[in-house]
Amino acid sequence: MSDLIGSVANLTGYRDRDLIDSTFVSVLSDWLDPVRLSLFRCIGDVADLRLLLQASMQRGAGMVAGDPSWTPMEALPALADRPQFEQAFASDEPLLDLPQNGTEGPWLNLFAVWAGSRRFGIIELLSEQPLLPVQLRLVDGLLKIYRNQISLLDYSERDSLTGLLNRKTFDEQFIKCMDPVPAGVSAPGSWPNWWLGAIDIDHFKRVNDNFGHLIGDEVLLLVARLLRSSFRNSEHLYRFGGEEFIVLLRAEHEDEAKLAFEFFRRQLSSFAFPQVGTVTASVGFTRLRPTDTASSAVDRADRAVYHAKNNGRNQVHSHESLLRNQLLTEVDNCGAIELF
Repeated sequence: MSDLIGSVANLTGYRDRDLIDSTFVSVLSDWLDPVRLSLFRCIGDVADLRLLLQASMQRGAGMVAGDPSWTPMEALPALADRPQFEQAFASDEPLLDLPQNGTEGPWLNLFAVWAGSRRFGIIELLSEQPLLPVQLRLVDGLLKIYRNQISLLDYSERDSLTGLLNRKTFDEQFIKCMDPVPAGVSAPGSWPNWWLGAIDIDHFKRVNDNFGHLIGDEVLLLVARLLRSSFRNSEHLYRFGGEEFIVLLRAEHEDEAKLAFEFFRRQLSSFAFPQVGTVTASVGFTRLRPTDTASSAVDRADRAVYHAKNNGRNQVHSHESLLRNQLLTEVDNCGAIELF
């Protein structure tokens, strides 16, 4: 019992989501000795949820690496392609003792994971024998602790108005995004292609001045909803403060990234906002460099945003494209932007 209390204490002592995930899987595995135990996060659009492996323990192999954060969405298994997973994700009760090979084990057990009212993951547990009632009570108890930890993280990591991730979380996740380069990758061209986009609502002060802050807040809420529907992974959407939003996007080429940001810009400009009517945004984006800090990447994207605002607004510009066309010059973070 003291070992279990110590394990739970470790689980509640972390404030890093990856550490909480791996510790939770490790604690469950130590006490249940499963054939395999995996924690998946369900990401992407509601109509096309994908399974991202967060942490996994396999008997004889120990902890198995999860899916890298830059894994393309289309390379992840679709929830809809695994009917048992899909059923468990939608159910309030776990699916237990599903035979995998005829009538013999291993037995598949699936548990939905949620924080508050938000469902976000699935636990897959393969066991040699059906789980005993005492084991199910252990899983249920640890799941409640895990959910509480994730709920606390969501409270501290998310913007209270829009529900998007906040600026503090962006700073922390940016470091993770830059750090885990795959083993053996040394050529710059092989480094994962991440793009950072800065989105600034045009003339948002006029909305507040003309319609009041309650309507302004409603506009921000609807913009956040359009962001979620336009980009595949809502875990990389941030409200940076005021009317500015940040998107971290993985795309192979600049044209692909621009298409994604253009899609959002068109969705936004064609949306009829109650009372306000049309709302547009100026968008700037840049490719992340292996030596980037969060501030240097945001600075480049912001300079592209300023160019859009100074040239008519409701536009998408790549910092790299503006450099190639000599519409911007490369400056350090303390330098001033120069327009030709």
